[in-house]
Amino acid sequence: MLARRIVAKHVTQTTALAMLGATAVLSGLQVLFTYLGELGSLKEGYGAWEALKYVLWGAPTYLYEILPIAALIGAVLGLGTLASNSELIVMRSVGVSLWRIVGWVIRSALILVILSFALSEWVIPYTNEQAKAIKSFNKPVKVGEVRGYWTREGQRFIFIDYANAKGELKNVQMVDFDQDYRLRSTLRAQDGQFVQDGSWKLNQTEEVNILQDGTANLSTHDTQPLALALQPKYVHMVTIDPEDLSPSQLVSFMSYMHEYSQVPKTYELAFWQKVGSPFALIALVVVACSFIFGPLRQQSMGFRLVIALFVGLGFFYLQDFMGYASLVYAPSPAWFVFIPILLIFLIGGWLLHRAR
Repeated sequence: MLARRIVAKHVTQTTALAMLGATAVLSGLQVLFTYLGELGSLKEGYGAWEALKYVLWGAPTYLYEILPIAALIGAVLGLGTLASNSELIVMRSVGVSLWRIVGWVIRSALILVILSFALSEWVIPYTNEQAKAIKSFNKPVKVGEVRGYWTREGQRFIFIDYANAKGELKNVQMVDFDQDYRLRSTLRAQDGQFVQDGSWKLNQTEEVNILQDGTANLSTHDTQPLALALQPKYVHMVTIDPEDLSPSQLVSFMSYMHEYSQVPKTYELAFWQKVGSPFALIALVVVACSFIFGPLRQQSMGFRLVIALFVGLGFFYLQDFMGYASLVYAPSPAWFVFIPILLIFLIGGWLLHRAR
């Protein structure tokens, strides 16, 4: 029992160090190449120093994106080192099962799973906002504020020039269409306030109604109600890309949107991609183990790394393609997000089963 614990610790430590090393190298290269690419976009107000700050603020996102590939390459490197030293042969000869070794490697990959969750939940929402503020030459919008927000409520299109978490609106414009998208009315309000869930009050409104005979009339009101599925505490979230929201923010925002209107599929896709990321990482680790124990066990380390890189890139291209295709063809993006992950799991499991 003690000997098995020592072996387990050795395998876990070796593969974990290899994964962390691959993560550091790939992250460094990503930051370097991204910075070199940004140097081609320099202009007045956006110099080399601003480009460096933009890249450094975006570094957590680059790290989050390469974690699964780093786990794949790290697992290949770590197990490859053990195989080169004939340590895997010794383990198998004394009765250590193949699946137990795979479990030890997956245990080491949990470090990257935890890092991935921490980045997506607490780091990336803040750093991405800072990075985009540098690129757009503006200070980040104050938390709890939104500027220039478009939304749709049925056949009504609404533009809000300014809103904040206190429930205050400024310069609201609305355009109403009928079922055939013929203009029915327009409305402009100087300001407004939040009343209760789904209800707002507009002040000093000017409304133009288009009559059936083609004429129009103008009416003004001191106050006028507005049905708008936007709660003050969610105001800031509508200015952020779904990919930049944390999983908890996505859950909260989607629950609110589901209660008052249809949830945009882009938010569902971003949520399921974040949920699927740890499973994708583990699936690629299983495939990496199959490279060492399966058909590539007689190949050189360099050849294994090249194949691992192609498999990792191919997997992510497929996952991205199917994810965005789900916005058009699937009722829920979850199916298309998890199909590539399940496919990789099945391929890796089948290769390991053959090697056993």
